[in-house]
Amino acid sequence: MSEAPAPAPGGFRGVLARVPRSTARLHLAVFFGLLLVSVLVWWHVWITGSPTSTLTCQCGDPSQALWFLSWSPFALTHGLNPFFSDYLYAGQGGVNMLANTGWLVPSVLLAPVTWLFGPVATFNVAATLGPAVTGWAFFVAARKVSTNLVGQVLGALLYGFSPFMVWNDPVGHLNFTLLFFAPLAFVLLVDLFVVRAHRPVVVGVLLGLLVVVQFFTGTEYLVMCVLVGGIGALAGVAMAPRTAWAHRRRSAVGLGTAAGVAGVLLAYPVWFATAGPRHVVGYPWRDSPALGQPWSVLWDPGTGVHGPSAFDIQGGYFGGGGPNFGTAHVPNLSYLGIPLLVFLVVSSVTWFRSRLAWSLVVMFVASWALSLGTSAGTEFDATPQLARWAPWRLFARLPLVEDVLPIRFGALLVFCAALLLALSVAGWVRVLSGAAARRRHAGERGGGGDGVGDGRGDGGGAGPGDGGGGRAAGARPRWVPWLVGVVAAATLVPIGAAYALPYTVRPSPTPAWFTGDARDLPQGTTVLVVPFANQTAMGWQAQAGLRFRLAGGFAVVPAADGRSQFLQSPTGAVARLDRLSPLPNALPLGPPPSSTADVASVRAAVERWGVDVVVVTRVGGDPTYSAGFMTAVLGRVPEFRQGVWVWDETGGAPPLAVGTTTLADCNDAHRTDADPLAVPDCVLASAPPLPVATAGPGPSR
Repeated sequence: MSEAPAPAPGGFRGVLARVPRSTARLHLAVFFGLLLVSVLVWWHVWITGSPTSTLTCQCGDPSQALWFLSWSPFALTHGLNPFFSDYLYAGQGGVNMLANTGWLVPSVLLAPVTWLFGPVATFNVAATLGPAVTGWAFFVAARKVSTNLVGQVLGALLYGFSPFMVWNDPVGHLNFTLLFFAPLAFVLLVDLFVVRAHRPVVVGVLLGLLVVVQFFTGTEYLVMCVLVGGIGALAGVAMAPRTAWAHRRRSAVGLGTAAGVAGVLLAYPVWFATAGPRHVVGYPWRDSPALGQPWSVLWDPGTGVHGPSAFDIQGGYFGGGGPNFGTAHVPNLSYLGIPLLVFLVVSSVTWFRSRLAWSLVVMFVASWALSLGTSAGTEFDATPQLARWAPWRLFARLPLVEDVLPIRFGALLVFCAALLLALSVAGWVRVLSGAAARRRHAGERGGGGDGVGDGRGDGGGAGPGDGGGGRAAGARPRWVPWLVGVVAAATLVPIGAAYALPYTVRPSPTPAWFTGDARDLPQGTTVLVVPFANQTAMGWQAQAGLRFRLAGGFAVVPAADGRSQFLQSPTGAVARLDRLSPLPNALPLGPPPSSTADVASVRAAVERWGVDVVVVTRVGGDPTYSAGFMTAVLGRVPEFRQGVWVWDETGGAPPLAVGTTTLADCNDAHRTDADPLAVPDCVLASAPPLPVATAGPGPSR
């Protein structure tokens, strides 16, 4: 008596058990293929460098990314609120992490890498996985609506390695390299509105959970997807109002469930981001609505395509550039090239009856129109245009939406283009295969119907198609998918040719003090680091295991009026500190501080912020001058150890009354001395203590 078969496992294991092995192998092949491309793009990290120490630049946005990747795991394991941090801007109020890009989900998922190998390794793993995960998610979406594997893979390559992705990846914009939300939400919405394979409540729960995951990965991309997706949904309803009305209950249940799940789970986080401690009112960046792209971004790669631009360098990437626009070579995040655009337009004959395709066209056009901002990209080199009727004016002042930079709608523009590419390839394969089959069938009927064999068949008595050589009349010619695939792949060549790859990396070792003495500081010690401007110290702080709090930083924080500090130039002590040891990618901020008023202002800030330790590194321009200035601020000579100047205490001595040339004279005379304390000694010997009344607290901004 045979035994009854074992029941199939339930839950997630049951779902996996029901996936055919061939399908699983296909998805693994696509994912690892995309991952291989990503490794090749990051060749100088994984092949010729070291993933635990090689970085595009220990400065700018990459350095900030190290901190963001470290914060959430650190907060959760130390009993701290991951939504708020006083480990930046210590003594100045701290940072609302939900008003910034905290990357809570990816940083927590990658926490084991951070703990085992450090944040630089985590950065490299995330930057390499980002395009592969994004491309694979698109492949999942394309499989739901297209029938040709070649088109699905080409679409995955376009979306995973689009101009938007290739520019954001090296500077560590993880929220714009993990673009899984649009394709996975698309899969769920197709199920809800079109396929109707699952109950609407199930689809709604999954969609709501996906929204929550995206919220904690990057809110800006989530807002853009909701906005453009809503436009696409309205277009679909307008094209099929009767169908939409017939399924209104299913749609309402699914979307209502999604809204309920997301609303419950995100109620507190949304409040914290918009009204919690240290939230920001209004735009996060200067002229945010005007940061759009020009009309011609779809087909114009700009000038000096492969050369580095000041815009890229300021963000922390010193390698060759890509498509750009304007005299500032602002990155073009939506470049598709003329061949691909022509291919999509011509291919419309294969999908012109598809409401889904036309919904994608509407979303494509909407993304392009919104990406113009309020100035069509002319803000950088000409008088702004479009300001009166620009579509972005309708949304630019809405809560949460105002955080979006219009230029970033390029992400959704490329998503729509990639899906249209997959649909187009499938359409041409279908059309050409049908035409070839009809011609062959017609030829067989005309030449094989007289019953005369040709030596390969069995005379006139064979079945259909055998009279001409044994192939069924309806079989698809094998050359058709290859021909269409080659033509479609060729349309992507201009996009790839526009970039200088693999990515460039720069040797940027961390000063030994941050991986040595800094780890022995009492937890929560407040440290002021020079260079003070830019984000470099944030990366060093992360590599020190967030052992100390940082006085200063680079994040969206409110000024006194509640608006973002990035809407106004820094003043007071912050402006003075920003001018010390400027980095190669920093904006020119003027001469270094040199007067007694400068010294007194910085000393007052040091006391007000509760700074415990001051560190001046050799990184940046003229570090010996910075060491001399901080000697005047703290009134005593530092120690020089592990390659940095260190003041372990900030009180006990009055600041010094320097003359207008004291610091410059000491620096010019001793900057090349073998003794690293020569400049501080000269400053201390040349400047008397500042009277107490003069050194009192003053405004820091």
